[in-house]
Amino acid sequence: MDRNTDLIVIGAGPAGLSAACAARACGLEVTLIDEQAAPGGQLFRNIETPMAQAILDPKDRETGLALVNRFRSCGATYYPCATVWGLEPHKVSCTINGKAESFSASYIVIAPGGMERPVPFPGWTLPGVMGAGGADILLRSGGTLSAERGTPVVLAGNGPLLILLACHLLNAGVNIAAWLDTGTWGRRLQSGALMPAGILDAAYLGKGLGMACRILKNRVPIIRGVTGIRAEGTDHVEKVLYEAGGKTHEIATRTLLRHEGIIPRTHILNSLGARHAWDTVQRYWYPVTDEFGHTSVDSVYIAGDGTYVHGGDASLLKGTLAGIEIARRLGVISNDEAHYRCAPALRALRRTRIARGFLRYAFAPNPAIFDLPDDTLVCRCECVTAGDIRKAVAEGFLDVNEVKRVTRCGMGQCQGRMCGPALAELTAAAQAKSPAAVGTLQVRQPFRPVTLENYCDLNIPK
Repeated sequence: MDRNTDLIVIGAGPAGLSAACAARACGLEVTLIDEQAAPGGQLFRNIETPMAQAILDPKDRETGLALVNRFRSCGATYYPCATVWGLEPHKVSCTINGKAESFSASYIVIAPGGMERPVPFPGWTLPGVMGAGGADILLRSGGTLSAERGTPVVLAGNGPLLILLACHLLNAGVNIAAWLDTGTWGRRLQSGALMPAGILDAAYLGKGLGMACRILKNRVPIIRGVTGIRAEGTDHVEKVLYEAGGKTHEIATRTLLRHEGIIPRTHILNSLGARHAWDTVQRYWYPVTDEFGHTSVDSVYIAGDGTYVHGGDASLLKGTLAGIEIARRLGVISNDEAHYRCAPALRALRRTRIARGFLRYAFAPNPAIFDLPDDTLVCRCECVTAGDIRKAVAEGFLDVNEVKRVTRCGMGQCQGRMCGPALAELTAAAQAKSPAAVGTLQVRQPFRPVTLENYCDLNIPK
């Protein structure tokens, strides 16, 4: 079935919902497609359920519910449980309830959000080892962690989500044995010069300080300068080993939650050949856009943390700006009206970026987290180790796509989502270069798994 509309929004997180609401308020016909069963994205996942509402901060709960309610009443056409696997400048291909569907539009807003930076380490494939984001989703979905077995949880890494997760775990009554901090003081000292600007977003700064104080009040042990994290066990993680202060330490646990920051999801735009830039501090690629999220692909916009990671509040503003700008470009509203509608969001977004600039350094990833033993599994799909990657570089394959072809790292179902960052870091380190110098994996469509039947239904004339 082929449907045509003014705007297609991909993703029902804060940015996607805001873009849909803003575009509808301007009079556009909007279709929103999302792979989850309910709107909210990762930040407001299951926001309409009592379980999620009980865990979330009251202000976040209020914001999330108001956004979802506004979206449900705005008149946009909504398709949940839809997996998008193909995208062209004016066309989206997806699978809904097992059936191939095609949508066309004048403009497309991609709102994929961010994802946790995947960092392989010895034992990371053991049951009980999870990302902080996955653990938070589990809590909001009514799941449980290891507290019921009488063993504490270990947090590890360096990133803003760990602070939020720690508070959610404390809310759920989960005992936290330790926080293994992998951050570097050099970058954190750099953040100090930008920290006074945080007063421009006093509420956000106060919220962060409040969560930090709560963690300290509950006496969660924070161990600094941690390297060499590894998980050990037989059929599940049983203990965590790490280096600190020149010694090896271990903690007994059945749950290790690691987080090394958030990076933009770039696969869709990568497959379209959109222009990207490299951030030397946060060590990730991000799409080059204007203030409204317009990419180098003329009819495609991107909103939220998929552009650059600024957080949920900024994602709401980015989505609003994209929706209004598209209405202006379609001629539905005048330049003057667009300027009037965009002005508050633009001011707020600029202020937010300045106020939160210190976070770029405070949570900068430590390159040492990718100093992996040769036998560490990097690509789960194709069983490629760190040693396999270093061997390929030693043999003269110096670009990530060359290493990919030789080792098959990044050729699995995830197309490098889980191994791409580590592949680039390892390939670059073996040459004493920056990851920016060795390139990024080239993503091909379909960028999500799709059955041959569904693909042929949309691409082969009958």
